[in-house]
Amino acid sequence: MRKRAGLTAGLLTPALLVGLAACSATAEEPDTISSAATPTSETPHGYVKGAEEATESQLRLTVADAETDELTMVDLLTGETVDMPSAAAGGTLKDSDGRFLFTGDDAGFNVIDSGVWTVDHGDHSHYYVSDPAEVGTVDGDTPGHAVSNDSQVAMFFDGDGTVTVLPRTSLDDGVIDESVSFQVGEHHGVAVPFDEHVLSTVPAADATDLPAEITLFDNNGEDASAQLTGDISCPEIHGTAASAEHVSFACADGLLTVNEDFNAAITAYPSEADGRAWSLTAGDDIAVAPFDGSGLGILNIDTGNWTVVETGAPVLSTAIAPDDSTVFAIDEDGTGYAIDAASGEITAQRELVEIIGDDSDAPRPAVALTQERGYVSDPETGTVLEIDLADDLREARSFELGGQPSAIAITGDN
Repeated sequence: MRKRAGLTAGLLTPALLVGLAACSATAEEPDTISSAATPTSETPHGYVKGAEEATESQLRLTVADAETDELTMVDLLTGETVDMPSAAAGGTLKDSDGRFLFTGDDAGFNVIDSGVWTVDHGDHSHYYVSDPAEVGTVDGDTPGHAVSNDSQVAMFFDGDGTVTVLPRTSLDDGVIDESVSFQVGEHHGVAVPFDEHVLSTVPAADATDLPAEITLFDNNGEDASAQLTGDISCPEIHGTAASAEHVSFACADGLLTVNEDFNAAITAYPSEADGRAWSLTAGDDIAVAPFDGSGLGILNIDTGNWTVVETGAPVLSTAIAPDDSTVFAIDEDGTGYAIDAASGEITAQRELVEIIGDDSDAPRPAVALTQERGYVSDPETGTVLEIDLADDLREARSFELGGQPSAIAITGDN
């Protein structure tokens, strides 16, 4: 069952997020969703029991309420809200990997299947849709970060430094497999699955301090630090960005990046940087680093070159288009920026939300980005705005959800 979300259409709203047809679709099929498998047909690649195959990308937007932690999901094709499992009623939204949502509460991590995903074959894609479902929980002391790639999910528990690694294929089957788990020591850290290994921070001499070094473990949780070469020192690590070919950590003096050969190197912040970065956003070949004072840096990881973009106030949230072409950002004044990632040119800029007061603990807006649309949460008005970045940041739609929407995530593209 689906409920209609409060929806305000903007002027000249175009058709939204039309994807490529799946290879099994034909011109005679009028529906966007069809049976994914029949007793006489071969099971499509990526199919999961209970799912249906669609002829276009099925994208959903998940919104976390800053006051209650309750999750609301919106179908971006229809504008309707989608019924969520009971696990969505509480727990901080920690991360998403394009299909699964990871939330954390006092007991540990919860894993929720958003019910939409894409299987990319290069020249074509398969799109699947099902009801959102709770996959299960992973108990632990003070859940911190959950980071996922195509094959693994690494969960870090700050309370005792436990790292639990889940095979992503087990999540596809609706199963939590905790067969790999190891400890690195209590601290506020992060573990990142990378090339059938796991990169992890290690605690400083005082566990209450931010970590200052990374190490490497193999697929079984065994020490593989001998394979990690280069400079592994990274003072005051806070912020991570991971792609298929690189993992970057934000340090006090620059970004520490590890490549596929497990070689680590520091790229110093540019001289124009207004302070360090405390968070990172990953693209395929770039990382975006909002600076502590104002502005942001776009790092070309292959060349090590920075492009600095000035903003009128400190940046709260950033997102990168799937093809690395565009960066979407919002600052503490509520001003949104569409930025050409290659040149650093601000192609559009305007106030998107009104931020009242300067209470650092107050809910703040966040942004997300697909190839065609940006999304920004507005805790003050209880809405999420859909933004056309190619049309001077025009408001295309407004989802009136109530509460205090803050953290947001888009699923269906992975």
